[in-house]
Amino acid sequence: MTRRPLAAILLVSLGHLLLEVFHQYLPVIYPLIRTEFDLSFAQVGAVALVATTASSIAQPLFGYFTDRWDARRVAALSVLWLGLVMGLVGLAGSYGLLLGLVALAGLGSAAFHPAGAAVVSKATRGLKGLAVSFFSVGGNLGSAISPVLMAGGLAAFGLGGTVILLPLALLAGGLLFFGLGREDAAEQASHRKSQAEAGQGFVAGLVLLTLAVMARSWFQFSLASYLPVWLEGQGRTVAEGAQMLFLLSLCIGLGSLAGGTLSDWVGRWQVLLVCLALLSPLYWFYLNSGGVTQALFLGGMGFCLGCTFPTAVVLAQEVWPRGLALASGLVMGLGWWPGGLGASVTGLLADRMGLDAALRWLLLAPVLGALCMAAFVVAQRRQLSLPK
Repeated sequence: MTRRPLAAILLVSLGHLLLEVFHQYLPVIYPLIRTEFDLSFAQVGAVALVATTASSIAQPLFGYFTDRWDARRVAALSVLWLGLVMGLVGLAGSYGLLLGLVALAGLGSAAFHPAGAAVVSKATRGLKGLAVSFFSVGGNLGSAISPVLMAGGLAAFGLGGTVILLPLALLAGGLLFFGLGREDAAEQASHRKSQAEAGQGFVAGLVLLTLAVMARSWFQFSLASYLPVWLEGQGRTVAEGAQMLFLLSLCIGLGSLAGGTLSDWVGRWQVLLVCLALLSPLYWFYLNSGGVTQALFLGGMGFCLGCTFPTAVVLAQEVWPRGLALASGLVMGLGWWPGGLGASVTGLLADRMGLDAALRWLLLAPVLGALCMAAFVVAQRRQLSLPK
């Protein structure tokens, strides 16, 4: 890997970190907006649903066009857009305006993820899992930093404290725009040639992989969305909820770094299947323990969740090499969308039966994901056995 591609990977990873710093503070403000706008759990879940829908459904579309555009420019401008809009969220004077801003910000996330994954994939020849791990861990560290950073801003300024993101967004956008530069004619021609020479791909595998990521996302997003509120119901403070979100996100980041590397040596589907299968037992022990032990189980869940992210992205690109950004957009976009839907459903269940009971239903989601990966393995072996 030459110095220039390495610099591109590191810059896009930094961009991913900053993007998630700007975007992932929403769970911290949920207790505040519940009081400010007198919201039910279902309405809080609707904020999560809008955020995930806007940042997920459009990803395949952005991925399709990014395969034909300059992915570096798309990545830089999307970080700028998202940061500016999320900086205004705390100034929303109504629940409707809050939903609108969250939706607009989500489009920036939808544009960045397939573009960033494509830049990283183009910049490396071997050890793609490791390269995408750097991209992933940047986002995970940003998710870990975001609630802690915003907790300080919210404590000082209330909901209006989100404006601290505005100058950071301008700095981040400028750094990526000038640091990444743009693809030259030779790079664009090489990419088009590689796409033209790629095979038809493994459609069934891409579908099953996306379904597995959907199940994982349902689990992860619901857990992250309601963890602070659940802890508050257990007598914990908002600061403690932010700390637990930090621990979860930090361990997801460590898992992201390890997962891609492991998948380069052990295999993609092997890492995905094992990690998804471990999530339900870890979650059960988390719900039925306390203190340091509970934190350890939360960390274990975060590590397993993190391992699945870079592995799924690289596997999607491998089973659909004709469009790197499109494949990335499918597994990261459509794969993430059920997270918000699941959080909304969890909120409805919480209004009916209590949050503790509703969260126990999440035990089923990782099991469904593991079953999808088992079906992926069977389908892949059947395809490989077919005559060429």
